[in-house]
Amino acid sequence: MRRMRAHLLARGGPPRLTLARIGASVACVIAGSSLSVAVGAASDVPFSPALVARVGTTNVLYVVSESPACTVRACVRLERSNDGGRTFFPVTVPPVSRVLGQNTPPLESLYFATPLDGYALQYTSTGSKWASSALFSTFDGGHTWRRVTIARHDTVYGMTSSTGYFYALSEQCSAKGACSHVQLNRSSVGTTTWTKLTVPERILKYWGDVQLAAFGPRVWLSTQNQGSAPYSPYVATSLNDGESFTVATQPQLSSAGSCGLLPVSEEVLWAECDEGNMQGDILNSRDGGRRWQLDEDNQLGRFAFGVFDPVSPAVAYFINGNYPRTLFRATSESEVRDVGNLPGRYNWMSLDMTNAQRGVALSQGAAGSNTDILWRTDDGGTSWSRVVL
Repeated sequence: MRRMRAHLLARGGPPRLTLARIGASVACVIAGSSLSVAVGAASDVPFSPALVARVGTTNVLYVVSESPACTVRACVRLERSNDGGRTFFPVTVPPVSRVLGQNTPPLESLYFATPLDGYALQYTSTGSKWASSALFSTFDGGHTWRRVTIARHDTVYGMTSSTGYFYALSEQCSAKGACSHVQLNRSSVGTTTWTKLTVPERILKYWGDVQLAAFGPRVWLSTQNQGSAPYSPYVATSLNDGESFTVATQPQLSSAGSCGLLPVSEEVLWAECDEGNMQGDILNSRDGGRRWQLDEDNQLGRFAFGVFDPVSPAVAYFINGNYPRTLFRATSESEVRDVGNLPGRYNWMSLDMTNAQRGVALSQGAAGSNTDILWRTDDGGTSWSRVVL
């Protein structure tokens, strides 16, 4: 799942949430239950979805839900689906110290390398860009969590994973927002032992908005010189799990901030490039990020504030904000076609297809409603039904 951002929507900052009201005592009972929740089933608990995370190319999804005007952990739920969104069952909410309240996410991001191994990230202060964060790990599919600290760096603002490692970007930030000691960290899946990796000087020099991606042994860092013309975009590539990097200038990856890279294999990557004014471009590389292609005459070259989800090296799905009722399918940068009609004229928050036929999409509520809605498809986007959690 990725959404174009207007600077766009920061990766580490999923959709802001407001959800249906419920008492904390009821939430505690539900959170401790092991009852499976079927799509479309009646529910006495009007929790609404806030964040969806897919585990790689598996059918496993995690969904965070929250109730409004509530600042305690009991007002947050975490649920898991093993079948691409057909059924859900509750797992344990990470031990967040508090929930900041209405319009503030209970969890900023979820990152899973396998269905069992993952991290949850919560920002614990909003006084500055990245004042502080809390990081929690699970190695049993969300049933238990524990707080994790990466060295002396208490602020994590970006994570990704391969099947063997987790990677995190961290800083030490003061309450006034001054940050230093920027570093890239790595931990083997199944452990919380983090080590520092060396970041190329050219990336550190223009650290303003670094994006992080990984697939197999390859790791990519992307950023852009925002200080002076010509605003050169840089991509650092590692072929050995981040042990060493080579840096190249990629003129096509220009952006208002920096382009986020989305690998679906060691060779096939997509790039989301925010051009400002709520629009951008989606580019494609078939050689590990050395060369990039863009067809400016289709919906990927005129991408307005939508969601983009690469499923495999051969297929990606996306919703272009200019066409909020249409699901598009791309097989390359120039081969794009519409494949289904979406329900209603919504603002779409995320899209997570677990395979070519099945997936879920998260939308804002209709007509200014503050309640977000989760939808499911089993036929490649031709038809959609509402998921009741």
